[in-house]
Amino acid sequence: MQNKLTAIQTFIRVAEAGSFSSAARQNGMKQSAVSQQIAALEEALGVVLIHRTTRTMALTEKGQHYLQQVRHLLGAMEELEQQLQPEALPLRGGVHIQLPSGIGQRLMPHLLSFQQAHPGLHLNISLEDRLSDLIAEGVDVAIRLSESPPAALAARQLATVETVLVASPDWLARNGLPQAPEELQRHPHIRFNGVSPEAPLHLVSETGRISVSVGSVLRSNNSDALMKALEAGLGIGGLQTLIGAEALSSGRLVRILPDWRLPDRYLYAVFPDARFISEKVRRLVTQLREAIVQGHINMPADDGRVSAD
Repeated sequence: MQNKLTAIQTFIRVAEAGSFSSAARQNGMKQSAVSQQIAALEEALGVVLIHRTTRTMALTEKGQHYLQQVRHLLGAMEELEQQLQPEALPLRGGVHIQLPSGIGQRLMPHLLSFQQAHPGLHLNISLEDRLSDLIAEGVDVAIRLSESPPAALAARQLATVETVLVASPDWLARNGLPQAPEELQRHPHIRFNGVSPEAPLHLVSETGRISVSVGSVLRSNNSDALMKALEAGLGIGGLQTLIGAEALSSGRLVRILPDWRLPDRYLYAVFPDARFISEKVRRLVTQLREAIVQGHINMPADDGRVSAD
């Protein structure tokens, strides 16, 4: 059993390192020993896990599936072992967390604080706006902003995110303050490029909904670029109050049409498998949620994430 478990751990290391030689260096082993362990594991399973040549290697389809499953199983074993230990023992092991760039920048102090409080942990922090494959990329938890939880993954709602329309004081001085949603179609907009250029701007109020056709003067997938464009006075855009409070309170951006806002979105912690959520991941998510609920994530808004609408 121990030999097979060691071989499984070596297989994971090879898959993550991308080569037998890199895995051997990381494990302090000879490359021949790594190859022998993988060969023995494949023989025991009766399948080929890795295609290899003298120059390259790649996981087979069954190898990719096996990698995804054994990662979860080893994580569950580690979690069980920690549960059997006295509660005073520190958290340990790795946690791979993915966050949107703007929100991630504001949560970074709390991630660093968590790392400092638990030096036995090894955080792997990815700040990116794309939606990754959590299982294939070995992500333990992803923080995502969306209108609804992902259908195929376990999720915990962390906060409701309000998105309001804003512009810079300079832009308002030059163009005037819009008095009704219909007037927005006459003005240039700053928008996330994940939205179709032809998509209307959807707004809601306490009494109804409206859709307005607008033109984009600038589009980007980068929250920092969108915020800078708004502050530079290029047009109107949506701003999440969760991370834009400082920009609004300082006056760098001003809310317009206060009776209207973009549809609320929700911040979720998303897990690859609800059956195997480790204690270290649960506690990390709890700390992040408390920081959000208590309003402790406001930082200079230069990297604020602008709404996808």
